[in-house]
Amino acid sequence: MSAGLAGVRRDGTAGSLARRRGALALFYLTILALGIAVRFFQLPPPEGGVALDRALFQPLVDLDRPADGPETAVSLPHSMAVPGAGRFGGGLYRMDFVHSPEDRSPEGDTPWSVLVSRYSGRILVRLNDVLLYDSEWRHSGQIVTLIWPAIIPIPAPLLKDGVNTVEIRTVMAFGKKSYLGRIHAGPDGLLRPVYQWHNFLLITLPQLLFAWEIAFGVLLVIVWAARRSELFYIVFAGILFFNSISHLALVLPDSLVLPSVMWLSNLSFSWVTALLIPFALSFSGRRLPPATLLLAVLPFGTTAGFFLLPPEQLQTLIWFIALPIAVILSAIAVAVLVHAAIRHHNDAAHVILGATLLAVLTLLHQAASLYGATGEPLFISPFSIPVLMVLSVTSTVLMWRFATALNAVDQFNAKLRREIADAEAALRVSLTREQAQERAIALEAERSRLTRDLHDGLAGQLVSMVALSGRTGADARDLGSAARQALIDLRLVIASMAEVGDDPGMMLANFRDHIEPQLRALGITLDWRMHALPEASGWSSSTALELFRLLQEATINAARHSGADRVTIEILPTEDGVRVVVADDGSGGAADRPGGYGLANMRRRAQAIGARLAIDTQADGTSVVVDLPRRTGPAAERQMT
Repeated sequence: MSAGLAGVRRDGTAGSLARRRGALALFYLTILALGIAVRFFQLPPPEGGVALDRALFQPLVDLDRPADGPETAVSLPHSMAVPGAGRFGGGLYRMDFVHSPEDRSPEGDTPWSVLVSRYSGRILVRLNDVLLYDSEWRHSGQIVTLIWPAIIPIPAPLLKDGVNTVEIRTVMAFGKKSYLGRIHAGPDGLLRPVYQWHNFLLITLPQLLFAWEIAFGVLLVIVWAARRSELFYIVFAGILFFNSISHLALVLPDSLVLPSVMWLSNLSFSWVTALLIPFALSFSGRRLPPATLLLAVLPFGTTAGFFLLPPEQLQTLIWFIALPIAVILSAIAVAVLVHAAIRHHNDAAHVILGATLLAVLTLLHQAASLYGATGEPLFISPFSIPVLMVLSVTSTVLMWRFATALNAVDQFNAKLRREIADAEAALRVSLTREQAQERAIALEAERSRLTRDLHDGLAGQLVSMVALSGRTGADARDLGSAARQALIDLRLVIASMAEVGDDPGMMLANFRDHIEPQLRALGITLDWRMHALPEASGWSSSTALELFRLLQEATINAARHSGADRVTIEILPTEDGVRVVVADDGSGGAADRPGGYGLANMRRRAQAIGARLAIDTQADGTSVVVDLPRRTGPAAERQMT
């Protein structure tokens, strides 16, 4: 039967593994299909107007002088090589379109515009040799591959019936390529909606993602502050913050977008890639080796190059050293996540890898269109949206992981509360049972004590009285004396049962009420001296009875055998508890006598309540000193021994 169960478990495990593999295969196939479909996603062109997708191109020597040589026909979108950082690179595009009288509305002239779907660098737009638009060095001229849209209204007097010439000059500050997308000329009402879509994809959406990066970065810092052991939260927060620096141009006003600031923002990729491997290692549950510190060479090296190298050498450093290293580091980080996903069945790593695959496919499409292939790039740059997509998915995974951890903690706390409640209920039942048992035991012990006390004291006196009454010629005085002794012992037992709590003064005051009448009957004066006493514990009725009998025996012995006419009882506090001194002014001579049990009984009673007994007898009197601890009874006795 055990073999059959083992077979069922193996079959169940194999089935679960097969389902998991099937789900992962479907997941990656879906990502692959989406990555391929991105290539075919294009914004629809305007529903009217003229598409200017062919142009005559001529390089520019400077902004106002074309290079020598004939113009060449090119298709739009078009990419142009730039000589290098610090060197001028530009091109001149000429396009013609026909505006006919039929294009005018019956109510009057319909306003026309020129739509530049996307461009990089700086552009100057002229219509019929009149300058309509100069982007100047807007942000796109300072950020590598940053692409912007533009729509330029055409004043009605400039728009001629017949052939109109559009001239666009493009200039790139640095980088490898200058990019110009498709151009449309037509009624502004038809072109404006398309421009708004381009503006949303190229400017508004990245601005929202920039704000999202900052918000998630702050949130991850807060999460890390609550979970310091999970380093990947703070590492990924650093990735978000450094990546957001590359999009400063989207949120800063033009007056603050200085070339130096934009150059530094271009270098933010080195800081991001330097943190990828530490993130992948910590996310996979691995400890960061000391060699991880060497990754800081990349960002510090590129930043130092910015301050120390001329523009051309800095560009060489970035393109031929920093970027290849960044690609290698990214590949290593992906390999770490692949290992965690496959070997350790980390589903979160699979999600991040899926987003990375989709980003790479999108990046390939965008980079191809940007660097000379046909087609329009979808987003602001070939890096922004794909990278932000990976960061968004990863941030979501991290927050989901944190939420799952919090949920697990809440479930554990709820389970712990239930277990504590169950334990408390069981403990209350057990405590009630134990208390009942303790009460029964205490009742039985009290019953036994009372039986023993009555047997040792009152019963003995009654037996003596019975014996005396049965003797012929018994003296009534002896019978009365025995009765009085029995009554004294009974009163002593009753006095010991008074409830005094932890106040030894109250208990000893009860003893005074008991002993003073006896001394008065013997013609002895009691000198009672009581000082303020500390609280004590362990004053049960049995303890009080033992102490009362000890003090009674010391007091009565002093009254009967010392010849004194005064007995002093002084109660005072000590460092360890309470001291009771019974002293007389008699002739002394207290000692153990043959056949006598008085002093021996006193010692036995003192030991029973954990007290120390000292007897000092001199020619001028005897003193009995009883030192009571703060805690009396059997526990104190064990502590003393």
